Amino acid sequence: MMCPMEFWHIVGDITVLLSVAVLFGIVAEKLGFSGIVGYLIAGTLVGPSMLDFVNSDEKVVVSIAEIGVALLLFTIGLEVNGQRLKQLLGRGMVIGVSQILVTGFFGYAVAKLFGVSTESSLIVGAMVALSSTAVVSRVLQDRSELDSPHGRLTFGVLLVQDLAIVPFMLLVAFLQETPEESELVAQVGVAGAKLVVLFVIIFLVGLLVLPHFFGAALIRRSSEFPVILGIVSALASMWLAEELQLSPALGAFIAGLILAGTPFASQIRGDMAPLRYIFLTLFFACTGMLADLSWLIESYHWLWTAGVVTGIVLGKTVIVWLVAMLWNQPRRVSIAAGLCLAQIGEFSFVIGAEAISAGLLDENLFQLLMTSSLITLLVSPFLISKARPSAKIMDGVLGGVGTIESTEEIKSIQNHVVVIGYGVAGRRVVADLLESGQQVLVVDMGPIGVNQAKKDGALSLLGNAQRRDVLEHVGLRTAKLLVCTLPDHRASAQTIQQIRAFVSSIPIIARARYSIHTLHLKKAGADIVVDEEKCVGDSISKESLQQIGL
Repeated sequence: MMCPMEFWHIVGDITVLLSVAVLFGIVAEKLGFSGIVGYLIAGTLVGPSMLDFVNSDEKVVVSIAEIGVALLLFTIGLEVNGQRLKQLLGRGMVIGVSQILVTGFFGYAVAKLFGVSTESSLIVGAMVALSSTAVVSRVLQDRSELDSPHGRLTFGVLLVQDLAIVPFMLLVAFLQETPEESELVAQVGVAGAKLVVLFVIIFLVGLLVLPHFFGAALIRRSSEFPVILGIVSALASMWLAEELQLSPALGAFIAGLILAGTPFASQIRGDMAPLRYIFLTLFFACTGMLADLSWLIESYHWLWTAGVVTGIVLGKTVIVWLVAMLWNQPRRVSIAAGLCLAQIGEFSFVIGAEAISAGLLDENLFQLLMTSSLITLLVSPFLISKARPSAKIMDGVLGGVGTIESTEEIKSIQNHVVVIGYGVAGRRVVADLLESGQQVLVVDMGPIGVNQAKKDGALSLLGNAQRRDVLEHVGLRTAKLLVCTLPDHRASAQTIQQIRAFVSSIPIIARARYSIHTLHLKKAGADIVVDEEKCVGDSISKESLQQIGL
């Protein structure tokens, strides 16, 4: 039984960890890195390998911190509603799963090549397969590239990787009890049966019990009861999973899935965010305590680390590039997405921490992966910022137009309208132009968009409109108008500049997501820029006046 003195000693150590983690997180954010990097460095600094400020039982502190991981997976489960499942079942699911399998296999194979055991090699494969949702999403958002082609592809893969943590933690659970390789299949069956039992129990409770609670008038009128019920559901599911010798985080994830269909899912997710952030910060700081910087300078460890970091950055870039192209993604988009995903992510720390506590990873191997992960996170913001120009250079070096069709009909077209991009905006423009009897040629970097344009009655071409050889195919010199509907202002501006260098006289209409990008697009050469914010404001104003009878 824990005495009061010991309890308050743990509280003091947690306070030290969180305080230093917040300080270093702020510094990391100021320097353009993810706050997670700061949390990890803070844990390393106050941990046993350096200042040794934390004197409590490390396992107790880590156990408390693991609540953060479980709450994170609980909130991920809350987000997996019908709409997100549809998104995941699209190209993101296929490419994401393919990338995880291929990267995981190569990680496993390389580890086995260097004499690592089968169990440890599987853990290595799982860790290197995941990228950093926190770092990548934040940098792409800061650069307004989440809506770019490579941004959408990258984010789709990250969504799948977020869910892959669940089977990977299940992998750790059954490997922990596998004394011999021959028992691996049996352990998979046992773990699968336990998973089914866990899911059935949580599902039945969620179907038969929770709706009565959430449907009660008192609960509906209260702002705090739904959140309390949500946390109780998560904690109960974590406890049940632990009793079944499964990962508590797995139980929390399933509870989140069940509650995703309730009307309170968004409220629970939002109100739990501060609690989740506190425990997550504590978790990453505790994980940083496991790192040992003195290990890096011992023997030739720094050489091994440099090799692993190089292998991760180059290997994951190439794997994502080839896998995405295999599923008909444009080469430039595939390369850029590969550079964005070229790191070991924060969920890998979750797997590594679970694996080392289960005795599945050698201390040196764990330190190698930890140090390499930290370095890849440090360089990721730079790689992401250079993803697009680097992909452009590599695409130019490799050459090739990459078109679906180059028929005589396209070659002989005149007095037509060229539309670049076939998203929602592009489809609306093309539909109206076709209805008015105009000839339309669509240029898009995605095979799905090109094929859809063809079905809708427009001529279509697969290619990058920034390439001169593609521009020569679309008949710009004989076109009457060019409409650029690309959502990303950087891609749009670069495309317009290339078109202006090729043909200076053609009228160009461009789309601006935000008002601040309007001037930039006009300077690039657009004659007319349609400001989405202004259009939305005008539309809302009109609807508001109609609603009040004016």
